[in-house]
Amino acid sequence: MSALDKTLIDHARDVLEACRRDGLTLAVAESCTGGLLAASLTAVPGSSDVFDRGFVTYSNEAKSEVLGVEPELLASVGAVSEDVAVAMALGALAASGRSISASITGIAGPTGGSETKPVGLVFMAAARMDGLVRPKRYVFAGSRDDIRLASTHAALDLLLELVTLRDDMLEDEDDPPSGSSDDPNANAGDHGNGS
Repeated sequence: MSALDKTLIDHARDVLEACRRDGLTLAVAESCTGGLLAASLTAVPGSSDVFDRGFVTYSNEAKSEVLGVEPELLASVGAVSEDVAVAMALGALAASGRSISASITGIAGPTGGSETKPVGLVFMAAARMDGLVRPKRYVFAGSRDDIRLASTHAALDLLLELVTLRDDMLEDEDDPPSGSSDDPNANAGDHGNGS
């Protein structure tokens, strides 16, 4: 019996199966989710042929030391930013040598938010070794647990998007998809978090 929600494990299973089909291996870098993304992937039996490692880099120092995120970047834009999410995803690729990665950084609350960076603000990115990187921005509602769970589901969605993206689809990269997360409240409360 797993301590994780069945919906989350099933979602992780979908990512692992998609990676397995394409012969991809995976690493993740997490901050506000504290390892929940890695836990969801490793809750699936047989995940070790796809999932290689997870980095929990909660502090700015860890982001720099483990993932190579430049301290100047952290000082200029803050840990909760698109630029840092991208740097974390690229750092996870570089540190692991895997095919694909995902990162999550955000403010899960209940404290720590501000007017410009409210509780629930989460940035994530997925990156492939071929150089493709997809950042996303969300503002999730709910409790700390709700925000962490929604963030994990959103990162799994982003990984699925990157795994299944074909080269011929890259030509349309500049056109935002329907339901784009440019709306700061897009997907808030979705992903089966019960809110």
